Amino acid sequence: MDEFDYIIVGAGSSGCVVARRLSDDPANRVLLVEAGGTNQSIFIKMAAGFAKIMGNPDYFSFFPVTPQEGRGPERHSYGRGLGGSSAVNGMWYLRGQPRDFDNWRDLGLHSWGWTSIRAAYREIEDYRCDRADISRGHNGPLQITQSTYRAKVFDAIVTAAGETGAVWTDDINTPEREVVGRTQYTVDRKGQRASAYEAFLAPVRSRPNLSILTDCMAKRVVIEDGIATAIECEINGEAKRFTARREIILSAGVYRSPQLLMLSGVGPGAHLAQHGIPVLRNLPTVGENWCDHQKLGISYDLTNDPGLNREFRSWRLPRNALRYFLTGTGPLARVGLPITAMVSSDGEPSDWPDMQLAASPFAMRTVTEMAANPGSPISEKPGITFAGFHLRPKGRGTVQLESADFRAAPIVDPRFWSEEVDRRKALELVKMLRRWAGAPPLAHYVGKERQPGAQIQSDSEILEQLHTMVDPGLHGTGTCSMGTDPLTSVVDDACRVHGIGRLRVVDCSIMPTPVSGNTNGPAMAIGQRASDLILAKD
Repeated sequence: MDEFDYIIVGAGSSGCVVARRLSDDPANRVLLVEAGGTNQSIFIKMAAGFAKIMGNPDYFSFFPVTPQEGRGPERHSYGRGLGGSSAVNGMWYLRGQPRDFDNWRDLGLHSWGWTSIRAAYREIEDYRCDRADISRGHNGPLQITQSTYRAKVFDAIVTAAGETGAVWTDDINTPEREVVGRTQYTVDRKGQRASAYEAFLAPVRSRPNLSILTDCMAKRVVIEDGIATAIECEINGEAKRFTARREIILSAGVYRSPQLLMLSGVGPGAHLAQHGIPVLRNLPTVGENWCDHQKLGISYDLTNDPGLNREFRSWRLPRNALRYFLTGTGPLARVGLPITAMVSSDGEPSDWPDMQLAASPFAMRTVTEMAANPGSPISEKPGITFAGFHLRPKGRGTVQLESADFRAAPIVDPRFWSEEVDRRKALELVKMLRRWAGAPPLAHYVGKERQPGAQIQSDSEILEQLHTMVDPGLHGTGTCSMGTDPLTSVVDDACRVHGIGRLRVVDCSIMPTPVSGNTNGPAMAIGQRASDLILAKD
């Protein structure tokens, strides 16, 4: 069957939700195409197993980065295959803050205020906690669970978080407050990763009106007389064409969605002409407005506590693996930093935190250690790490075509620290993390600073170190931004591409400004909200 009502390109966090919603109506024939594979590895299903597949091209797509001043060669990596990045990420679940979405509404995007997004979250979530806010969902497809880690050092880290201005909460997704609480994960109650595919599509995989094609890479959208009518793909080296009677939805992510638009003749006219692509619709901001959170961490020696490092080394690792397979519990059932704090930096409103902090009695080896002695990235010595994201960067970058070949990854220019405020916020983040680590309740546990090192104190010294310490959060947004003006945006507030009929973009690339937290949860909420708009339900 080559003709469908709806065709969705990309089985990531948004695309899986859209495919589920549109196929809920048996009258809709839905096709979901995904360039990657099925992602059924045990190391994907096991919450802590993703470290075994990091960098594996079977599960990741890689995007070259334009050289940035003060930084070495780098590339960005996002998940591929069923579930997209939700199948390979750290499973950190945050909703964003109400003002993130109300600001979109105030830009004229009336379908995207917090009231609408909160309703979308309630539909998708299955979060169970005795003291959870009534705005949380409890019966949706997506199971969300909290960190279960308990130790005296955990309690000390929580107490010390008061130095950042945060107060304890039983639900870290409590909005509009500076809070600290247990990290929430897209991990189900059996200890398995709840990727967007496993949560939304696996339970309905056998629907006769839903077709899912993996290892199927979209080449372009066919646009005839200003209307999207079909997609051209490559499957096992063979060209294939699928026709859409109603709509085509691009959910290929912050890099691939703008690339597909440009390959289809929709984008900046001069850039398309440079690559010999006929311009069907000149939309100057396709691939513009790229944004990401800047991330950094500081590690210390951990004293008077064994920490978690030893649980992932030597004989304890197979023991914990056996425990996981038998009971779904233990260190391998959760991953990442078990404590999250949402706080406001200098000059920012306390009801709209702009810093996401976290901590764990765990540490990786430093870059210097790895270079001198390659091997396991997990430190042999107990360590404690404090990490954070600046959530509202001002700088904006671009995503552009490398060539007209659909197989060639687009090129990312992050324009690192193009805005001075982002440099200042990175410096402030370091100082905030050091205050947390140096708080009196942690004096018994925090030892020598490993990186950048206690000898690095002046602002100029710290900034020099930050060139190599700061990493992308891989929370990219904005490259197919929503807006009311086709000169400054790509899609309208119903996710419809300006000037092209029956074509929408539904993923994080439509975000006009970044959200306050990891983007996996918001990506699924975007899929839910956009599905309402596609189905004309308000």
